[in-house]
Amino acid sequence: MQDKKNFGKYIVEKRKEKGFTQEELANKLYVIPTTISKWERGVSYPDITVITNLCKELNISEHEFFNACDDEVMTKEKREVRKYRTIKKWLFNLTNFGYLIGIMTCLICNLVINHKLSWSLIVFLGILISFSITSLPYYLKKNKYRFSKVSVIVTILVYLLLFTINFVFNGDWLLSGFLIASFVFVFLWLIILVCTFTKIAFNYKISIILLILSFITVFTNQFCARVLNYPNDESNIPNLICAAIMLVIASYLTIKQISNKKD
Repeated sequence: MQDKKNFGKYIVEKRKEKGFTQEELANKLYVIPTTISKWERGVSYPDITVITNLCKELNISEHEFFNACDDEVMTKEKREVRKYRTIKKWLFNLTNFGYLIGIMTCLICNLVINHKLSWSLIVFLGILISFSITSLPYYLKKNKYRFSKVSVIVTILVYLLLFTINFVFNGDWLLSGFLIASFVFVFLWLIILVCTFTKIAFNYKISIILLILSFITVFTNQFCARVLNYPNDESNIPNLICAAIMLVIASYLTIKQISNKKD
């Protein structure tokens, strides 16, 4: 227990050196302020998944971190961290290798069967979108605005994918597809801007995101039906229920955050 208390004092010292409050550090690590409080009071240690980001935010090395909490428990944590990173690296490499195999297989099959590139271009763009979402953030992990940059790339690729599908199958719905995609991306970018460029509390960010998602849930079906000129005979009650649940959660988080400030 004494080791945990010493570690807690170390975290408090480093946090204050950086000028962070508990809430500010919690927002940067995507945890709740109570978690930071537990670390600093010697109640618990950080989870292995946040150690790297914690060291980065406090401007300390992982060697310094482990020296600050070097006991039997943390020796075990060190082994788990190494194991976790090894598994993560293998999964990452296997995923990227799978993307490459998928692209090459589809391109070859398309050329052999159809003697030209057609449907394989759709698969290729789909895999690029998946790669951008799952792997690209890893390559940009040291970039402050990596998620914004990834979102820009995904946005461009989605429009390119819609254009390719329309071109390959000689469709006449390209404008409608672009309008629907734009409707979704407007709200997606609102969420990204809120998460990336605002310094409000984490609970407030979640509340705003839920408000935006509740709006999308209620009005997406009507918008798509209008754009595609389809009758919208389906009941919107399930969507309204989902939106109501999200609004309740958003209200709860907002009230909780206000209460925390008063305390």
